[in-house]
This record gives sequence, C-alpha cells and structure tokens, in this order.
Amino acid sequence: MSSTQACPTETSILQLLSPSQRNILEAQSHQINLNSHAYLFERGDTADHIYRVNKGKVTLSRLMPNGEQKVFKVFLSGGVIAEMAVFMQPREYPMSAHIDQETSLTAYSYASFKELFISNPELSLQVISFISNRVGQLMNSLDMLTQVNANQRLVMHFADIYSKQKRRGNRFTLPNTKKVLASQLGITPETLSRLFKKLKFNGLITESGACITVPDFTVLCREVDLVPSIFQRNH
Repeated sequence: MSSTQACPTETSILQLLSPSQRNILEAQSHQINLNSHAYLFERGDTADHIYRVNKGKVTLSRLMPNGEQKVFKVFLSGGVIAEMAVFMQPREYPMSAHIDQETSLTAYSYASFKELFISNPELSLQVISFISNRVGQLMNSLDMLTQVNANQRLVMHFADIYSKQKRRGNRFTLPNTKKVLASQLGITPETLSRLFKKLKFNGLITESGACITVPDFTVLCREVDLVPSIFQRNH
C-alpha cells in the first residue's frame, strides 16, 4: 500500500480520561511490535482491545462484495484504532487492520475500560456522548456518499478536514494519499485526479505536496453548488 502524510490526529476516547484514570489504564496496558505485512486483527476477530499507534502505519480496510479491498482509514503515530468496535455487540472488529510498515502500538483491554466505567459513571456518560458524536459524523459521511456528486463530495471532504484540523486562514493538509482519498469518496483515483486538475485549472485551489490552499472558500463552494458555511462549522 502507498505511503501517507502525517497529520493532526482526531480527538480520541483516551483524551476523555483524567490523568489518574489514564495512569490506571496505562498500568494495565501492554506494548506490541509488528513487522510490515502482518495483521493487527482481521474482520470478525473478537474486539478485545483498543490500540494507540506509537510509531508506524496501520490501514483499516474491508473486502467488499465485489472483491474490492476498500480502504477506510490510515492511522499514523498518535492514531487510536477500534475505539468504537470494543463497545459493539457482538464485540467483533468490523474491518481488518493491516500493518504497512514496522509498527509499535499500545494495547488497552476492554476489561480495563469496563473497570474504569463501572467506577466512574460520569466517564461513562462522556464516552456515550463521544460515541454518539462519532455516529453523527458517520451519518454525515453517508449523506455525502449517497446524496451529492463527486465534485461536491470532494469539497465537503475538504471542509471536514479543515474543521478537524481546526485550521484558520485558507490552508489545510490532506491526511491520506489520494489513492486512499478516492476510496473514501467512492470514486476511482483517475476521477479524483481529474477533479483536482479541474479545481487547479480554474484557480479554485493550489496544491503543494499534501498542503491545499483555497484562495476563496465562497467561490469554491459556489462552483460546486454548496454553501460556504461548510468551512465555518465547528469554528
């Protein structure tokens, strides 16, 4: 699989913990080191652990009915994997986690989280809120894939990245390779390449490596029939 660019990590369930709770969890954790081409877990395995990437690269993917291996997300240093899967019923990983390069991880068991939740009802409520917000984000992603065209999906994805990176100004960094981005948007890499070329030709974006600059968010959104406020939400 191809390489990806480092980017700011998303808020994770670990950030909900107080220093004392984090110390308890860390004391019960263990370290894992895996070589390239190994699997951290495979789809259908029992979801017994949440993992934090300390170094390396892990790709979440799933074999689709048409035989395509669809990439859903790439995790680099600081990324937290399977933080929702361990709370599902049944507790099974819905995707496979492939090790793309030599990787070290910290594993936190479901049992240790459960112990924290039982002794801290307030933390349990925070986790419920966290997971509910994630479900809301997934619903937004589903809307994007089913209700808008490819141009709009790309610009909406830009807005989502801009928001998650909490950027000001008119720049943001693509967190994944374009091959992964195309998979996330449900289009071919060739289609994505054409979309980027069109946006750059029309002066709507400039590109320098993984860094995207948008001269005017309003003009960009109007070009694809979207409201400019999508770049303002959560700011």
